[in-house]
Amino acid sequence: MSEITIASLAPHLQKQVESARAALDRGRPEQALELCAAVLALQPDCLQVRKLERAAQLRLAAHRRSLVAKIVSAVSSAPFILGGNLKLKDDPRSALATAERLLRRNPQSVAALNLLGQAATELGWTETAVFAHEAASDLEPERPDLLLSLGNAYLAAGRATDAVSAANQTLHLEPGSAEAKTLLQNAQVAITVVDGKWAQGGERRN
Repeated sequence: MSEITIASLAPHLQKQVESARAALDRGRPEQALELCAAVLALQPDCLQVRKLERAAQLRLAAHRRSLVAKIVSAVSSAPFILGGNLKLKDDPRSALATAERLLRRNPQSVAALNLLGQAATELGWTETAVFAHEAASDLEPERPDLLLSLGNAYLAAGRATDAVSAANQTLHLEPGSAEAKTLLQNAQVAITVVDGKWAQGGERRN
């Protein structure tokens, strides 16, 4: 199961998305967030809306950011993250909802972004998983585990070249990582397979 586009949404949901964009443009991220959340409650597989929601979250967070708020959020979200991880295999939609709630409170939560990516992977939403893991790795680019998760998400999405890059970055930070070496090997094999198919196609056309 893959993601859907805004154009595939029901007309009334498309109008809500348009209103959310307009609200964000007018400097009203709270309103944009409410509209995006309403759409995602019905169509959580729409990555374009999720990206719009994150833009609104970050805009709002820029106005509210404070060290105390970050510390409180990090501490209070810990049990929710644990609960979300426990639900990943049996109920990934519930884990997804947990991640969404946490990100609406704190869009800078790497743990929540990671949970979102894992839930999306379980649901077969490969580009949503990439989006979430990219956001997490952007926040903490020196963490090998986040780069590894991103690389695996790239590979699952058919983006083997990006997976090679992520694997190499991981190995730069953690040269002995067996998981990174496996990812690199699998990504290189995927590239070879694709190149082979292109070559075969060229021969057939001649």
